[in-house]
Amino acid sequence: MAALAEMPTISDVRQAIVRYLIDDADKPCVSISEMIGAMRGIFALCELTDWQLSDLIARIAIDAGFAIEFDAGRP
Repeated sequence: MAALAEMPTISDVRQAIVRYLIDDADKPCVSISEMIGAMRGIFALCELTDWQLSDLIARIAIDAGFAIEFDAGRP
């Protein structure tokens, strides 16, 4: 029997955001829409809304010294 996928905790999501930022540390600017897509790919069962996820990403990225491209609302 296949194991059920677990819901990620907020700590799991924060950790993934930090890892993503570390991997892209050579980029001075972070794309919110790109990071939301990446987090949705990693955590398909994440219950955070896009708005909550973008807020979390922005807060962590700003604290780490990244510029933010607020492009999540673009089609």
